[in-house]
Amino acid sequence: MKQPYALTIAIALLAPVVLEAQYATNTLDMNDVEALFHVNGLIGLNTSTYGPGYFVPNPGSGSGPSPLFAGNLWIGGLDSSGTLHLAAERFEQEGRDFFPGPLGTNASISGTTMLAYNQLWKVSRADVMRQVAYFNCLADPNCNEQLEFPGYTVPSYFYNWPAHGDVSLGQAFNLADFYDYNQDGQYNPDEGDAPCVPGDQALFSIFNDNLENHGESGGQRIGLEVHFTPFAYNSNNVAVDQTVFMRYRIINRGALTLHNTYIGLWNDFDIGGGNDDYVQCDVGRSLFYGFNGDAVDQDTNGYPGYGANPPAFGEVILQGPHLDADGVDNTDVNSLPGYNGTGFNDGIADNEHIGMSHFVYFNNVQGATGDPDIAQDYYNYLEGRWRDGTPFTYSGTGYSTDTSAVQTDFMFPGNSDPLGVGTGGTLMPAWNEVTEGNMPGDRRALASMGPFTFVPGQQEDIVVAYVFTRAMSGGAEPSAQALKLNTDSIRAFAHTIPGLLDGSGSACDQLPTAIASHAAGYNALRLFPNPATDKMTVLLPSGHAKGTITLFDAQGAAVLEQTVLGAHTTLDLARLAPGLYLARVQEGARNYSRTFVKE
Repeated sequence: MKQPYALTIAIALLAPVVLEAQYATNTLDMNDVEALFHVNGLIGLNTSTYGPGYFVPNPGSGSGPSPLFAGNLWIGGLDSSGTLHLAAERFEQEGRDFFPGPLGTNASISGTTMLAYNQLWKVSRADVMRQVAYFNCLADPNCNEQLEFPGYTVPSYFYNWPAHGDVSLGQAFNLADFYDYNQDGQYNPDEGDAPCVPGDQALFSIFNDNLENHGESGGQRIGLEVHFTPFAYNSNNVAVDQTVFMRYRIINRGALTLHNTYIGLWNDFDIGGGNDDYVQCDVGRSLFYGFNGDAVDQDTNGYPGYGANPPAFGEVILQGPHLDADGVDNTDVNSLPGYNGTGFNDGIADNEHIGMSHFVYFNNVQGATGDPDIAQDYYNYLEGRWRDGTPFTYSGTGYSTDTSAVQTDFMFPGNSDPLGVGTGGTLMPAWNEVTEGNMPGDRRALASMGPFTFVPGQQEDIVVAYVFTRAMSGGAEPSAQALKLNTDSIRAFAHTIPGLLDGSGSACDQLPTAIASHAAGYNALRLFPNPATDKMTVLLPSGHAKGTITLFDAQGAAVLEQTVLGAHTTLDLARLAPGLYLARVQEGARNYSRTFVKE
């Protein structure tokens, strides 16, 4: 039997210090974003310098103004006895709650496994497409692989892709998604298989909450395994070019059913200089964001500001966890969770996903409205309460012990809650930090999704995106308003990505079916060299010498059109950005197409 490719573990000796190893990082550097990610889910923070590592616009140098100091994941729920289990990280100053690697039998994991998975794989979609095209060429007797793919070798990182777990340890056989060229269920890049990720560039890691006690939050372990995929697209759309998408595939590998479970997205938004910011949310869009508290963003603590007309930066929930199944299509879209969830009132039962349920800010201070300390503090914030258990209240700072104050689920919604879904149906005037005259400061922000029941073996795919917008006039507030429009564009774009939302297919569906769909040599369109740089030759099928060739980018936008006269045509690609393209020749009622890579 052929042996599948699995991550090889070959470590002879482990000392206790191994579990305190430096955790791996990698950078997503597609288009106008340069973003640092950690293997265990920490976002942005450069722990070597204790400075920001998320930059927009992309300086290409690991420096410049940054809209984010750090971001991370929080998850908490109650077992059948009411005991809180929680994993939540912020800056890792107190320790860690998340650790590299998949879980095995009884949610077990060893230091050996942790070290083997202490890496973020970086995948280029162009590499994947070239791999598939090469093996298609090998399968076609009329394709000359030496001409079309001179010197091709399988990218070395394909061999280390964690497609399969170690079943002898109880790990899942299928871990990371892969394109199965010959559909035999086993990953082997020498037979045409390749990593499968969304985006034109993606990172991938697997982490868990069960290797050690939770040093950051002090919460009880859950038995979570998280498959983390940040990704980005190469496009002609500025909003897309400045966006980073993230998918958290969260699996309950433990033995406990968690009730009243919440998933939280925590961010320390620092818009350039981090001491003069406001935060706000948009209830209907499931969006929360930071923006500058004045018209000019100054340098702060050695970190550069954005200057005049600073940007707004936020995180939008594109898909939250499933609403608990009840066998019906939930149709109420005028209250939570239907108001900002997805899959409601669409005629399909049990495909409903929860959107943003609560939004809260807290400050870089101690006390009831400050940073959390113990596990219950984290869970209070997730449930929509202050650290001391006081409910959020509408207006002012959001903290009040007045029993007549109107309780709210959302801090600073502006005018985005016209139905009062966050105030139990009580209609309230617009409320934000600007109208309250708050002093700008160093804000932390948290959006939570829940509650839901999380049973052993259950998987939830959470999809979110970081969105950046900068209006070049009018001060800070125009950027905050424009951010909402860009968020709408990003949501619409996300719905065009196969396999991303609600399990609708797979990212691999974008790839051509291998041998079965390969055209016969007579009808084949030839492109060489592939990948191309500045020039590419197009060879029409035998007997054909006229038509129109159109090049489409990865988002389907036409970027070049040229009349073809003669069997051979040379295209000038110099102005095209690097990436994946589709070439299509239209000749009357017939058309021929083929993908290629521009380097």
